[in-house]
Amino acid sequence: MEEYEVYRPNEPKGFYLDPRTKILFMIFITTIMSVGYKDIVISLISAIVAIMLLLSNKQFRIAFIYGGLFAFALIAHFTKDMYTFPTLINTISVLLNALILRLFPIFMLGYYIVMSTKTSEFIAAMVKWKIPNAFIIPTAVAFRFIPTLKEEHNSIKIAMKMRGIHFKNTRAWKNPGLYLEYVTIPLIMSIAKIGDELSAAAISRGLGGLRKRTSVVKVRFTIYDALILCISITLIGLFLYRRG
Repeated sequence: MEEYEVYRPNEPKGFYLDPRTKILFMIFITTIMSVGYKDIVISLISAIVAIMLLLSNKQFRIAFIYGGLFAFALIAHFTKDMYTFPTLINTISVLLNALILRLFPIFMLGYYIVMSTKTSEFIAAMVKWKIPNAFIIPTAVAFRFIPTLKEEHNSIKIAMKMRGIHFKNTRAWKNPGLYLEYVTIPLIMSIAKIGDELSAAAISRGLGGLRKRTSVVKVRFTIYDALILCISITLIGLFLYRRG
């Protein structure tokens, strides 16, 4: 009888975080930013950690955009007393500056979690946490939905560019509503199709089965998870010290 080699999942290489660590760290950063968002040091450290995580996942463009906007808001915060604007402009500037300093670290972490976590890893982590399937299945579909939607949007943009429809074209600037229609209608049709395909894929993988589901994905804590724990403890200590 022919013998087959037992399948062994590939060990994660390089920087790898357990999905549970990502979720707990996201909750932690959201909580500490909600309580201590006026502390610029806390916001700066949180943003630096989020940017480093994005860079570790090779998301250089998003890290540059978010990091640049955060740096611009940080400069505006420290130089706000050096110049004066009309009341309306000053109010809008202060509001946008506060939103960026408070929310951008959370946005960067959320983007990193969605783009760096595979659906199989997320499901395996939630099963170990003994989370009900009523939560796991919709969340797993949402995790796969966002990257798929991004791919569909890029495909639509490429198809439009091949037909000479893009922002650099003067025709698009003369009729922006038509340009928006060319993007929106195919995207809505793709969303409906993606939802059906992901639901069928979830059912075919046995996510709704009554028996206990097995997984070939290894989900475990590593030294990098311990590093995130140390960063969390440092942020808590810094927050309590500066509050005291």
